[in-house]
Amino acid sequence: MAISFDRNICCDLNKTISREWLVTNGLGGYAAGTVAGVLTRMQHGLLVASLPNALQPQLLLAKIDEEITFDQRTYYLGTNEYRDGTFNPSGFVHLEAFRLEEGFPIFTYRLGGIDGLILEKRIWMAHGFNTTYIQYRVLRPTNPNKPVYTRNGTTEPLNANTSRLTQENEQGRQEPLVLTLLPFTANRPYNQSQRSQQAAHIHVQTHRAEGTQPAGEENQYSHQLPQGVTGCTITADNIKQPYHLLATGQAENQPTFIPTGVWYWNFIRRCNSIAGQPDTDDLYLPGVIRAMLWPDSQATLTLIVSTEKLEPQLYQCDAIASLYKKNIEQRQRALERALHPQPATHNVAQPSNPLHLLPVTTASDPYAGGQHYLQQLLYASEHFITQYYPTTGKEPAQSSRPGNLKREIQPKVALVANYFAQEYKTRDALIALPGILLVTERYAEAYQFLRDLADHFIGGILPDRFPTAQQALTDHNYSNADITLWYFYALDHYLRATGHYEFLEEIFPRLAESINRYKQGTHNGIHIDPRDGLLIAEKAGKALTWMNEYYEDRPITPRAGKPVELNALWYHTLMLMQGWSERLEYIGHIENSAAYYQQHANRCKHSFQQRFWQPERGYLYDVIDGPEGDDATFRINQLFALSLSHPILDTVYQQQVFEVITQHLLTPYGLRTMAAHEPGYRPHIEIDARHPHAYQQALHQGSCWVWLLGPYVDAMLNQRKNTLTESDSHLFQEYLWRKGMKLLEPLQARFSQGLLGMCENIFDGNHPQQAGPQSASLLSTAELLRTYKQLVKMRIDHPASLLPR
Repeated sequence: MAISFDRNICCDLNKTISREWLVTNGLGGYAAGTVAGVLTRMQHGLLVASLPNALQPQLLLAKIDEEITFDQRTYYLGTNEYRDGTFNPSGFVHLEAFRLEEGFPIFTYRLGGIDGLILEKRIWMAHGFNTTYIQYRVLRPTNPNKPVYTRNGTTEPLNANTSRLTQENEQGRQEPLVLTLLPFTANRPYNQSQRSQQAAHIHVQTHRAEGTQPAGEENQYSHQLPQGVTGCTITADNIKQPYHLLATGQAENQPTFIPTGVWYWNFIRRCNSIAGQPDTDDLYLPGVIRAMLWPDSQATLTLIVSTEKLEPQLYQCDAIASLYKKNIEQRQRALERALHPQPATHNVAQPSNPLHLLPVTTASDPYAGGQHYLQQLLYASEHFITQYYPTTGKEPAQSSRPGNLKREIQPKVALVANYFAQEYKTRDALIALPGILLVTERYAEAYQFLRDLADHFIGGILPDRFPTAQQALTDHNYSNADITLWYFYALDHYLRATGHYEFLEEIFPRLAESINRYKQGTHNGIHIDPRDGLLIAEKAGKALTWMNEYYEDRPITPRAGKPVELNALWYHTLMLMQGWSERLEYIGHIENSAAYYQQHANRCKHSFQQRFWQPERGYLYDVIDGPEGDDATFRINQLFALSLSHPILDTVYQQQVFEVITQHLLTPYGLRTMAAHEPGYRPHIEIDARHPHAYQQALHQGSCWVWLLGPYVDAMLNQRKNTLTESDSHLFQEYLWRKGMKLLEPLQARFSQGLLGMCENIFDGNHPQQAGPQSASLLSTAELLRTYKQLVKMRIDHPASLLPR
């Protein structure tokens, strides 16, 4: 089931300008924009590429505006918003329909009224390459009363040899459309504005088709293109990597590149305006591309923007069609693989439970709704998995086979934390690893990520961000107390999913060393209090937990002392080490026995019950032994005391804490970080240019986080251990399963809002819950996927009692 919008939505600017699409290439690069066609963020563009030696992704091609001459009339399909508040042109009025097909955006424009023509534009990227394709074709509607058309069972792009239209060509040759494309380039860091006066100098090298060079100019152009292909190569002084702008079709399209070299000024980016950020951008038009397209023709025109080598497989029609087909097949296989997993290889075992479709309770066809839900989560997960190539001093080689581009250098794996901030947060990646990499059976990537990250322990601490080829780690990047503990959490999930205990044997000495460093004391005031065995972390001016927002270099929520979730994670880590030690003791080289870790875990748990429990309130302290004493603020952090696989909180207290969390923190879109009755609670996320700190202050003072639904469901499922009889257990399992599905259901509607096919990170704490500025979140996607898998496991374990009614 594709996400699609008809003319009722497409011609409403307010609805289309707030809906965004995203396509990624697996290298940290992407293409993104709005359904309306107007760019609303500095980060929007048709090619954002992570380039060697660049500290940030670079925006190369910002957008393309189309001008169509047909039936003695010109249609302007682009939409631009300017600083004075005007829109020019306003091409969204011609947008007939929009849909995401296998995750790729397809725009359908109507030209010439009900009996006119249909122009289709589709956008996709080649996986593993900094290349974006924008393809156009022209159709006559199959039925004049219907704005849509069909194909004969194909989703691949059309060229002269790959597809047929459902309606035969009319008698005689139709007059062609003249398609003029205006490619606006940016040549800047993807999140920064530019003005033409300060912009770097831009070099444009035009390429001619074979046999078209004027006499005496044969050596002026470095690359001759075949008939039907035209374009240029662009180099900016501030971006050493050249990139190509090409148009390819058939010779009869007569594509022509006409150099212009002019600046367009004062484009406004409304999202940046609201946030009080630089919001005005100038774009450069290196030239225009003009071509002819015939209605009801099998031919297409494809615009290509790429940083790859200018070789035939980049612009050959057969290669383009093959690449698109492979992209589609890969996405379809991802869903098929999730539903019908194959035995794993390379020292990993077959997963214990395959994914199944779960019914969505309110859908007219609950299982169809379940397939759409799972499909969107799987597609969304792909956007966050990126690879980067270590610097080797030479260009990665490519194969010359069309449609079969390959790299010779093995890439490293990284996980993008959010769009469009493009951050690589280690904590987020470790929490997300079970959902993003294990549920989707990317075991090799999970292993590589955990193995590579283990090389960056310093004093038992892991860094806040994952190192890249462009940015080495510094001491400043080790400002946390919990990421090492989340590493144990992710490793536990990996081992249980794969049975790859050879890796545990390899990594165990580093794990034991980390435990010892935590006990003895390490960076950031991290150590075990010898009086009670609890973990303490405090350093002036530092926020060392996941609530780590700063304003004017001061932590908003410092939480110095003994945070509740930090000690829950510490106990969980000790229990994991106890179990792993039992498994590895026979090898004889481990430093401490299982009893050693069990002893410290028992003391930690005993002290936790005595020190954190507030009997008069019925829930836990957020922090104890802080600079100002014990902090009784009712925050979400205590959820981890009952959600982990080894919960530190005694069962006698678990249900009471779970109920008060449910009453005060649970919302339709996740869980609040703070109860509404607490002083300092902020019910709404404020994006105010006059008060830029208001957003940071709201993040952990009441905002609702989607990803916390994962730990909440974990805590809910942990309650099943307290059931008494087998019959009661089955009834309770069914209740929990249905409640879990009900928790997931509201998020399905978010797939067609905001960044399409994705789920946001945070929402307002109070109704109506508006989404925050982060359009898509790694944590949200991962925890929804992991929770879905948890509910699948319940369905498999208790099939008779969980059938839908």
